Amino acid sequence: MIVRWTWMLPSTLLLTLSVFSTTVATAQDAVADKAGDDSNPKTIAPKLEENPLLTEPRAADTLFDAVVLMSDLARPNLARMYFLKLVESNPDEATLLKLRDKHGPSIFLRLANDKNLQPESVTLLEQVNAAFRKGAMDPVRIDRLIADLGKSAAEREVAILQLRNAGSFAAARVLSVLNSTRNDDQKKLLLYTLTRLNREVIPVVLGAVEAPNPDLRASAIEALGWMADREVAIALWHPAFAESQPAAVQLAAKQSLARLLYGSVNRVSDVKSIGAAPLLAKSARQHLRQQVELPRNDDGQVERWSWDEEAATVVMTAISAETASIEIGTRQAREAFQLATQRADLSALYWTALMATELHESGRGAAVQTGPDSTFQLGLKLGPEIMQLALTEAMSANQPAVATTVLQVLAQTGSAHMLKYVEGRPAPVLAALNHPDPRVQSAAASTILIWDPQTSFRGSSRVVEVLTRSLLDSGKARGIAIDANEQRATSMSSALKDMGFEADMAQTGQDGFKQAIERGDVALFLIEANVARWELSQTLANLRADARTAYIPIVIYGDDRLRTRVERAAASYSRVEFVTQVSSGEDMKRQVAPFLKRWQADSMTQPQRTAQRKSALFWLTQLADRRQANRFDLTPAENALFNAVNDADLAESAIFSLGAIGTPSAQSKLFEIAITASRPIAVRERALAQLTGHIQHHGVLLTEIQTAELNKAARQEVDPKLQTAFAATLGALHPDLRQANELLNAVPARRANSPKQ
Repeated sequence: MIVRWTWMLPSTLLLTLSVFSTTVATAQDAVADKAGDDSNPKTIAPKLEENPLLTEPRAADTLFDAVVLMSDLARPNLARMYFLKLVESNPDEATLLKLRDKHGPSIFLRLANDKNLQPESVTLLEQVNAAFRKGAMDPVRIDRLIADLGKSAAEREVAILQLRNAGSFAAARVLSVLNSTRNDDQKKLLLYTLTRLNREVIPVVLGAVEAPNPDLRASAIEALGWMADREVAIALWHPAFAESQPAAVQLAAKQSLARLLYGSVNRVSDVKSIGAAPLLAKSARQHLRQQVELPRNDDGQVERWSWDEEAATVVMTAISAETASIEIGTRQAREAFQLATQRADLSALYWTALMATELHESGRGAAVQTGPDSTFQLGLKLGPEIMQLALTEAMSANQPAVATTVLQVLAQTGSAHMLKYVEGRPAPVLAALNHPDPRVQSAAASTILIWDPQTSFRGSSRVVEVLTRSLLDSGKARGIAIDANEQRATSMSSALKDMGFEADMAQTGQDGFKQAIERGDVALFLIEANVARWELSQTLANLRADARTAYIPIVIYGDDRLRTRVERAAASYSRVEFVTQVSSGEDMKRQVAPFLKRWQADSMTQPQRTAQRKSALFWLTQLADRRQANRFDLTPAENALFNAVNDADLAESAIFSLGAIGTPSAQSKLFEIAITASRPIAVRERALAQLTGHIQHHGVLLTEIQTAELNKAARQEVDPKLQTAFAATLGALHPDLRQANELLNAVPARRANSPKQ
């Protein structure tokens, strides 16, 4: 008994399904007869299942229908047979697009994942995608579909379906026509079409919200009210309440907000401006901190849609996620400011965002623009009160380059009275002394010293500490590998060098921490996951608790089985990542490089580091003036100044500053520099002069052995300038009468001669 059901497919292909039948179609038998030699399995054609089709499909669309049906009915051999026939028919791009419009894109992906149809099904998917990309950007095809919108209801539905499948570029073309048309009926039809498109076009429609044409803005905003969700509401607060917006745009935005927030346009009266500016400001800060995860394409880029007046439509530009976040943050900061111009904090936020944009566009290492119309000059005009708020914003937004620039502005417009604590909290400039980024610390110290405070203040000791760490910067970023295994640590040290760092090693977490706080140039930690003394969690806690190491990126390496444990321990800390332990320095570099780029671990160029070091020494030299000694104790800088003597460009200034430190160790260091014959004559002469002054003001703090060595060095010196300098130093030792007599007795007898004519 044979039972049949018949039904009509959308392609009008008549299908008949046979149940309980054991009959095999004649065509199937013929294929089986030609299977070849049964002794060779590779030549045996697969036995075809029972075929439910009454007629054999021949056109590309009916063949594809057959493939889908056989796949759904679990007849893999028949599905493959019809699929190969489809491929042999070599369908053109127009046919592929019709198949995609009819069945949607997901069916091609499903067939591509069917191993029974591979590899041909993968090739077909690539062809369909290529045809779609080409067709989606074909203005002739899109314009034809837009024209079909004005035809019958059935043709309009087909056109909308195809426009929906065409995606973002179709939406851009619809917006372009909507911008140019003056026909009200066509406007309504195009607006309706926008609301019927897929959610993927929402970024395209958002790009038209800032178009110059207010009618287009209103239409785009109305469309968003129908097709978007609450997350899009942030883009509508400014159009709804900004005084610069036309009434039609404001109404459209309020109605769309009512739909998105309350589900009904009838609740438009519930849409209030209060709270709009804070919402925008909060979102702007999140974007400036890079805390918003933006959707990215396959290349890791963000697709930005914005209005292009020349093209008279929205256009797409692929940009980095960082650039996109700064753009969005700046726009939202501007909108928040415009909605509440009476709030100084929003003025400061907007300026901060503008500076972040300018510095980002200038690129790493570029000088700050200070000329007319620059953001820097605008900051000068805004005054120190707003700039103080901008400093707080920049530090909170983790924008160290902006914070550094704010401090340079404040150095010119602020004054020492801004160092006072307010309600128990340190002033922003004092807080900047403890910011994790050394650039901000250094700029804060310079700003305070430019203000030249006449009295001591809370936190003044931190100024010299910051200058000292800047002076210890070698001029090149340094990395520390912390690993108890010497061989592995050596390998990690090589990896650091491959990444462009000067490399140091430490066996314990405690040693690594100690090395870092004694230097000013550490820019990366590589820490083995099983680090000891301190163990990992304690090492992380201490590194993040100290202002000198809080900002330094940390990469933890180890067996991948440790990943979960390590990531749990590091979850509460920023700028910490885990990577799999590898022996190759190049492989380690490949893993770490993306983090370094994201963290901007190399944000300071070598010239910037050198300039910061020179600036630190300049201020230490200024502080060496005894007029400042009661406000800034230079003792913490003693070792750093002694090390700086080895740099020919810094030596003389370092010696001068060293002479202002009234400790026995400082006098001993001046003595050591003075008697070292290998040092340049000018350096030794400067050291002797400072040693003489030091003895005059603080007394003889040298040991008897050192005094004897000084006398010996003076007797052996042959350079006339140094002989004179030694003489002055020896005199400052206040020789007793016996020593004076010995000096006089050593002078040979002299006979007076007539003066030369």
